[in-house]
Amino acid sequence: MQNTIMLSTWGIRLSADDLDPVERYLFLLLYSPGPRGSAGEPIKGDLWLQKELFLVSQNVEPLREEFEAYRLGPFSEAVEEYESQLRVSQFIDVAASGIRLTEKGQSIAKEIWESADEKERRLIIYVKQLLNDLSRDELLVLIYSSFEESTVNSDIKAEVERKRSDVAISLFRKQKVSLERAARIARMPVMHFVKFLKARGISAYEPSDAELKEELLGADPNRY
Repeated sequence: MQNTIMLSTWGIRLSADDLDPVERYLFLLLYSPGPRGSAGEPIKGDLWLQKELFLVSQNVEPLREEFEAYRLGPFSEAVEEYESQLRVSQFIDVAASGIRLTEKGQSIAKEIWESADEKERRLIIYVKQLLNDLSRDELLVLIYSSFEESTVNSDIKAEVERKRSDVAISLFRKQKVSLERAARIARMPVMHFVKFLKARGISAYEPSDAELKEELLGADPNRY
């Protein structure tokens, strides 16, 4: 039996294949494994949902046009609206752990996940594992420093800027970015940043997969 979804605003029933791209990627992101490696790990909150889908959108043209520079950086009204609709329709709910699929939501999300191609799944998993365990400051600094054009209308740009050096260290220690990327986030030459790390007793060892995480920021979708 084919799964269908009821769009709460209009009462229209659609098959999984007919979902709007925003709605489809919402399901994919919520169903995807996260940093713990478990399928369906909750998204930490609305801010993480927006930023994770924004990063996905850099490789998905229909999503990219939905985002604009707003008060907390890149924001999509469509993402907010679809999230609200899915809550009303009881496909997702919000718990202490974050935004998660309900049992009903898991059913259609599983169908969407299984119908997605391997490149899509790899991209979604990579974004969720990269961003979903970041703190608020880490998330904002990483996005703001990578996509400065999306911060022009931000209410908190000065606040985020003040935290760049400390957050660069945190992201590097968590193996989220390479040494060179961390130095750029901190607005320092690499050798200056190495000294900055050493003064705090931190090794400048660079994890072997850091460049792959860095490449995802603005990556060419044909790489995956």
